[in-house]
Amino acid sequence: MSHNIKFLAPEPISLENNEGSSEDLSVPSLHFRDVIVGNCTIVNGQNNKFTVWQVELTLAPMQMSGRSCPKIKVYKRYTDFVNFRDELVRSLPADLRPNVPSLPPKVSWYDSWRYGDANFNNGWLAHRRSGLELFLNQLLLNDKIMAEALECVKRFLEA
Repeated sequence: MSHNIKFLAPEPISLENNEGSSEDLSVPSLHFRDVIVGNCTIVNGQNNKFTVWQVELTLAPMQMSGRSCPKIKVYKRYTDFVNFRDELVRSLPADLRPNVPSLPPKVSWYDSWRYGDANFNNGWLAHRRSGLELFLNQLLLNDKIMAEALECVKRFLEA
């Protein structure tokens, strides 16, 4: 059984939260400083080929000390992001659901007949990576969503 693995160099983007911290919201134990969707690995298994994304989250220090910020690295497939978003929308109150950002699109129906070429094209993967990173940054920097969906976010990161 041979696996062909290809790497796509990261093109990181980042968002900054310029909103003042509200005193009525406190999100225990998860304050993110940076979220990067980096390298992707294309795995060529026996029956299918798929992409796994490396997600690196840098936690903000709880106290200002000279120590470095802890990092979390997880590896997720696009379907993991889809399932996470679906669970997140179901778990949030109705007034917060419109604040959940969209994911980058799936392969279009007219490209699905040549799925392998379309889904593993470097340009397509770069577009998908930036969309996944934007999705995570918009979620994890939204204090209201984090306050309501902390357990859902933890499950996504721990699975």
